[in-house]
Amino acid sequence: MEDVNLQIEKITGQANDAACCGVFSSRVSFGDGSIGTLVSCILVKGAGSSDGAKQVKEIFDLANKKLEGAQTGSLDALVKAGEISKEYNSSKNLDASFSLILFYKSASYIFRSGSKVKVWVYFGASAQELSFENGSGHLKEGQIILIATEKFLSSFDLNDTLKEEDVNLEEVVDGLATEISAKDDQSEIGAALVLVKEAADAKAAIEDTQDETLEKVDDDVQLDTSHEIAAGEPAIIETSAVEQPDLESSFGQEADEREPAPDAKENRTSQPKLGNFLPKIAGAIGSEVSKLKRGDIRAIFRLKRNIVAGALVVLLVLALSAFFTLRGNTDRQTQSEFNTYLSSASSKYEEGLALLSLNQEKARGILIEADRAVKKALEIEPKDEQALALESNISEKLKETENLASVNFSTVVEVDGQLVSLSKNGENLVGLTGGKIHLIDVVSKSADEIDGQSGARSAFVYDGKVFIFDGKDVNRVDLNSSANDKIIEGQQAQDINVFLGNVYLLGADQIFKYVPIENGYAESVNYLNQKEQFSTNSRLVIDGSIWVSSGSEVFQYLRGDKQGFAISGLTISAGEYGEIYTDSESDNVYVVDKTNSALLVVSKDGIYSKAYQSPEFGRASDLVVDEDNGKFYVAVGSKVLEGNL
Repeated sequence: MEDVNLQIEKITGQANDAACCGVFSSRVSFGDGSIGTLVSCILVKGAGSSDGAKQVKEIFDLANKKLEGAQTGSLDALVKAGEISKEYNSSKNLDASFSLILFYKSASYIFRSGSKVKVWVYFGASAQELSFENGSGHLKEGQIILIATEKFLSSFDLNDTLKEEDVNLEEVVDGLATEISAKDDQSEIGAALVLVKEAADAKAAIEDTQDETLEKVDDDVQLDTSHEIAAGEPAIIETSAVEQPDLESSFGQEADEREPAPDAKENRTSQPKLGNFLPKIAGAIGSEVSKLKRGDIRAIFRLKRNIVAGALVVLLVLALSAFFTLRGNTDRQTQSEFNTYLSSASSKYEEGLALLSLNQEKARGILIEADRAVKKALEIEPKDEQALALESNISEKLKETENLASVNFSTVVEVDGQLVSLSKNGENLVGLTGGKIHLIDVVSKSADEIDGQSGARSAFVYDGKVFIFDGKDVNRVDLNSSANDKIIEGQQAQDINVFLGNVYLLGADQIFKYVPIENGYAESVNYLNQKEQFSTNSRLVIDGSIWVSSGSEVFQYLRGDKQGFAISGLTISAGEYGEIYTDSESDNVYVVDKTNSALLVVSKDGIYSKAYQSPEFGRASDLVVDEDNGKFYVAVGSKVLEGNL
């Protein structure tokens, strides 16, 4: 079976404060366009009835969302999804057990966590519990897979029922529902029963073949009632009786690595050549008509079959004709799309040229739109000479209107030691050196200092407290009382930020999120749904989205997913991006290009608007921007410098 048809029946008891069970199923779309089905049984104990229901749904949603981001269905993809849910359970200190089963093409992939949810496989008279943590196996028509809690299995004995031939799962579940409703404590009862049925398209093909069996006809052929497949027919695959498999050997390895059964290979017949059908069928029909005139009653049956065969060939020819017609329509649609983008780019280019002498800023915005349109055209036709020439002309005009401003810095304060971090604290600033915290008044241009944390690499101020990261641990220092607490230990990372009380650490390929709980912080969870390789100079900032500078790019993430942010209108060659700043009140993202010693101003929809140039940007260790007052501040060595926007 290339694809399977599943019947899924689910049942759960009523939750209470002691436990909650959830049973879920969902279709999963993968990156390659294929579809799978995820089925799960989840048990959470001690979370309360309402909170427990939310927790079990969150566990399933996390796994389901992780699978949606996978390129294709596999055991590796399911294990990654399961590990995400396990990490969530750990971060919430949940007493949770769950089993995930991904049905994909002709295989099932299994992931188990905890000991309270079991997986059994029934096939004919055989039954087997799958005790491994994760594994996979080929699916066979007629298999029943039971995912159930321990309480369900101890309350109901379904062994004999599920071994029956043609068992009706709907009736089984209806009967169970009546029994469960009579129990005083149903909270730990839950199960999903999955019957592997014959794929709908395969079943239809077999029925059609059986109903309309074709014969190779000549004058001497007699009516054959044995339904033997003729040489020109499609083969019926897996027509022999299926032996009882060893269920333990059917699971536990990647399904793609298993060889198909030898009889499955041998039952396939070669496909007929389309060109041989028409003359043979026409001759056969003529022969049968002649025999019909002679009163040969058997010719009626053969004539009917050959007429059906002719109809099938006509339908095939029509299908091929439709295919080529659709293909031609697609080509025309693609060409039309290309012409639309190119025409738009050319029109906006001319409009931008006309405005250059009147309003350079508005003209530049129109030229940026023209640049976007011509790039979309080149995505369709990369070698089109007209589009390439237009792209070159637009690029030249953008360079002419490049808005570069030199900066005249003034010194706000100079402190003892090298500044490694600079943060906003209301209307003032907080600077950080290796062992001191510097409270900077930007109006009086003065600074006070308190003890910080030795070995500090980065810091962020939130709610009157400085969160200091030394490359491994995070200490929190209260600016009023100077109390110093270690809140996070042993996490390798390179930058820190705090948003709504949550601590975020930027690692080499992941962002780690720490959620505050009573008397501390929970274990970290991975914020990114897919890992990203960040550069050693990468920094992060948060305004609801998370923005990360990396190499010559700026990434935007929202709820763990990478957004389609890209900087447009920048004609200078981008260097290595480092310090980055924005907040929920800012209209722009500000990022330091250390290679070109420049500060770039980019709107949050990706349009580059301006660059400030100064050698100081190449040596900057941190950046703060105050749009309301038209100022920005840069930490360089032991100084805090001020510039005007």
